[in-house]
Amino acid sequence: MKRAFVLLAPIVLAGCLPDQAKDIAVCKTESDRFYQEHQALNVDDPRSRYIIGCMAAKGYDLDVVPTDCDSKYPLVTQSACYTPDSRIARFIDQFRIH
Repeated sequence: MKRAFVLLAPIVLAGCLPDQAKDIAVCKTESDRFYQEHQALNVDDPRSRYIIGCMAAKGYDLDVVPTDCDSKYPLVTQSACYTPDSRIARFIDQFRIH
């Protein structure tokens, strides 16, 4: 019984985690309002810094190591390039389908 609970807990908790794709979309939309004249091509651009800060406020760190993070596109605008900053969220994120 305890083993079933241990296996079921991460699945239940995964439903409580925010959606990275939705969060990055919100951050990109906000950055469009404030930094229309800037591109989000590299991490030093004002628009990129805004998106990174917005995602940090939502509990994510920029991480370009994941295989889903595609260098053909601006890294800061891809939800796959962000990882949750809490240990529990990172653990549960391993089991989520991206």
